[in-house]
Amino acid sequence: MTVRLEGVLPIIPTPFDQTGAVDSGALRALVEFGVDGGATALVFPGVASEDVHLSAAERRDALMHVVDAAAGRLPIIAGVNSADPEVMVDLARTVADLNVDGVMAMAVPAMGDNLVSWFKRLSDALDGGVIILQNLFAPRGADLSARQMLDLAAAVPAIRYVKEEGVPSGPKVSELVAGCGPNLDGVIGGGGARYLFEELERGAIATMPAIELLELHVALMRAYTSGDRERALTLYTQSLPLLLIQAPYRMRLTKLILKHRQVMATDLVREALPEMDETLKALTLEFYDRALSSMERVHA
Repeated sequence: MTVRLEGVLPIIPTPFDQTGAVDSGALRALVEFGVDGGATALVFPGVASEDVHLSAAERRDALMHVVDAAAGRLPIIAGVNSADPEVMVDLARTVADLNVDGVMAMAVPAMGDNLVSWFKRLSDALDGGVIILQNLFAPRGADLSARQMLDLAAAVPAIRYVKEEGVPSGPKVSELVAGCGPNLDGVIGGGGARYLFEELERGAIATMPAIELLELHVALMRAYTSGDRERALTLYTQSLPLLLIQAPYRMRLTKLILKHRQVMATDLVREALPEMDETLKALTLEFYDRALSSMERVHA
């Protein structure tokens, strides 16, 4: 199935219950949160899902819940990332049986000079559907140049999109957008949407952040694509205090907000991250509530 990926494609976090196990009920509630909030596709698992801290069985079972809960209402993109490219190929075979619409696959250092070979194997294992090439800085990612990504897309037809996560992302986004055409359909912004406005100015057609600011990001994208740049810029500036906190605390902020929204019962994480104390938690939720209020005022 060929899909056109535009707008906001949020990454679903992995919710854990009080015992530390994956909470399947909360996972299905997160899918509803994504559908109701205006997502144009859902991604699971990604870095924001704590993917490297999930077992193979947990990844598969959780993805099955995501696909089932979505029930065809919007595309599902499965993350297949691992430090070991052989594991990525195995994961691609697994998700191909789950009726996903494509995968997000990171170029990782272990692929070395054999990027084309590895991504062709991923494409063969997926047996249909798009590949989003994720480009992340070292040490986890291979930190490809725009030219390398464009050449890779030309060599592997299944690669239709690039998610650029470099810092700074802007120059590469411009180079990638300029190279879009028969071999590449579009560029997706990453980095938690911290640089989203600049990426839009440079021609990105989508963003793939964590899901907690979904309504704000959807409103921002819709304003920008409809030509209301001023409203989009106002919404973007409202997101920045939260994204500054998110940079070091990452999934802790995501899950704090989703617990606040009663989408998840706990804010437990497996990733080794700094703790948020009560002062910071209160400030985060104050920023969040102000951002939502501002979005509603701007909309009115």
